[in-house]
Amino acid sequence: MRCPLINELPPPPYGKTGWPWTISSTHILPQQPGGRPWPRLSIVTPSFNQQPFIEETIRSVLLQGYPDLEYIIIDGGSTDGSIQIIKKYARWLHYWVTDADNGQSNAINKGFNKATGSLYGYINSDDLYEQDALANIASQFRENISLDLVAGICTVFDEGGVKRLFEPSWPDDISSFVRTTFSSTFGQPASFWTADLYRKIGGFDESLSHCFDRDFFLKAGLSGVIPLMIPVRIARFREHPLSKSFKNVIEFHKESILLLSKHGPACGLSSMEIKEYGQIMRNEVAYEQIFSIWRDKGRSRAMLSFLRMILESPQLLLQRKILGQMRRLLFFSSRDVAELS
Repeated sequence: MRCPLINELPPPPYGKTGWPWTISSTHILPQQPGGRPWPRLSIVTPSFNQQPFIEETIRSVLLQGYPDLEYIIIDGGSTDGSIQIIKKYARWLHYWVTDADNGQSNAINKGFNKATGSLYGYINSDDLYEQDALANIASQFRENISLDLVAGICTVFDEGGVKRLFEPSWPDDISSFVRTTFSSTFGQPASFWTADLYRKIGGFDESLSHCFDRDFFLKAGLSGVIPLMIPVRIARFREHPLSKSFKNVIEFHKESILLLSKHGPACGLSSMEIKEYGQIMRNEVAYEQIFSIWRDKGRSRAMLSFLRMILESPQLLLQRKILGQMRRLLFFSSRDVAELS
């Protein structure tokens, strides 16, 4: 599908201006220099109850000015008004569905099962692409026909504006993907890969709900892929209180332990190293769980958990953040705990 012109789309909500509301990307010709058609780009958006953000995401995809776009939305059965927004744009979607799924990784795989493009990417329904992102990405694959994976700059922002630029890089040591939690070296929204690579890896691991993208990129590296990192702004990652990165920190740590066990040997880590890194991650889980227990069950239960953690790993008392946690448990009010961790 040719990307629609801005005047072909529904008007933006009142007061919304700029990209991607009243500004669009440059429309590029159907043929590349030399006369060949541009590769078909298949984009999947998994979504569940993201009504405040999803329209901005959709418009940032549809207004790319790209000549062969295949946009797929997999909604998990939203009840917040998201479906009404999706229906507004349904005529420009290759496929969409709203139905219960088995999590985000399952939804993304369901989307790519409907895809026919040669290049893939997925954008969550609270993130968005920059202007001309797809043209910039497709140009890299055109100029480097052996490429399997490309990633650009990802802008991290919140309601207050831009917080930082996530400059992409690829680790010299592939084990960095499993040695720490939250160890991605580039922003997932700003990454694209070939359909062949997706099929070679077997898609996203549906047993994972938080670290499936890191697992995917790690397996790409282990398969011999050498990606291209480009200094171009491609996507924006939105930080907000309901995002997984904020709400489910403990689950990220737990799945990082699974990745370490699963891929550590293939990454060249010894059994001793796997054990040591695993203990560090388990300590992170214990640290975060204490704040969670305080929020849910009160200070006394949190103090008991803290003492249990110290009895099991007394060396943690040498860490500044553990001493800080103890001070908060002793002196902070329960009213402040929601801001902690």
